[in-house]
Amino acid sequence: MFRKKPGAEPKDGQPFVPEACTQRAPQVRANLETALAVQAELETEVALFALEAIERQPGAAGKLAAHREKVEAAKRAVDELRAALELAQRLDRETAAAAAVEMRAQQLAVFEKAAAERVDAMAAVLAKIAEATAEWARYTQATAELATALPTGTFLPAMNFGDGGSFLGSGEALIGREAWRVAGAGPKPPFAKAPPLSAGDDTAKMRPARETLQDAHEAVLRSVRAQVEKLDREVMPIAAKTAA
Repeated sequence: MFRKKPGAEPKDGQPFVPEACTQRAPQVRANLETALAVQAELETEVALFALEAIERQPGAAGKLAAHREKVEAAKRAVDELRAALELAQRLDRETAAAAAVEMRAQQLAVFEKAAAERVDAMAAVLAKIAEATAEWARYTQATAELATALPTGTFLPAMNFGDGGSFLGSGEALIGREAWRVAGAGPKPPFAKAPPLSAGDDTAKMRPARETLQDAHEAVLRSVRAQVEKLDREVMPIAAKTAA
């Protein structure tokens, strides 16, 4: 799959060339530069051979003719390489364009898959929120009934869910701590609450909220039951004396 690296954006006026594309023009351009250098060198030597021929030095005319053929061959090579470079550049542009189309198609497929996964995940979260909201309403109704049904003469002990809020509270802190614990080292949901600094943030060492809830529940029940038993023990002797 083609992936753009950071900083690999195309410059103004230049198409983006995927990294996987092999360009043909650079090698042709290098050959052309070599051929131009050879041509320039041969052309600078023409004057020397021409001067020797004018001076009728032995063999100078033949050398000049042979050198002219070399110059012409060099010119033809330059012309051919220029044409080859133009073709290679066009082919490179076409290859880069096709590769860019393929790259974008692959990226779009990944993008669309991630988008669908994102919607499905959030839809699942929203469905669970609807379920959790109904259960939370049941919890708040039971909390209200618990407070009003407290036996006469008893009281609720001051009780917290550890660092997760009051026993009679909304449970917001308890829910937030549990969300933080369950998330572990991964992304935290927006309602997750970090534990106090004194408790540390090692989620592996945090107690499950259900255990904290159950412990607080049992502690409150023990307290209220003990109060009821004490009141019952005290009321019977008083009743007996009154009757006497």
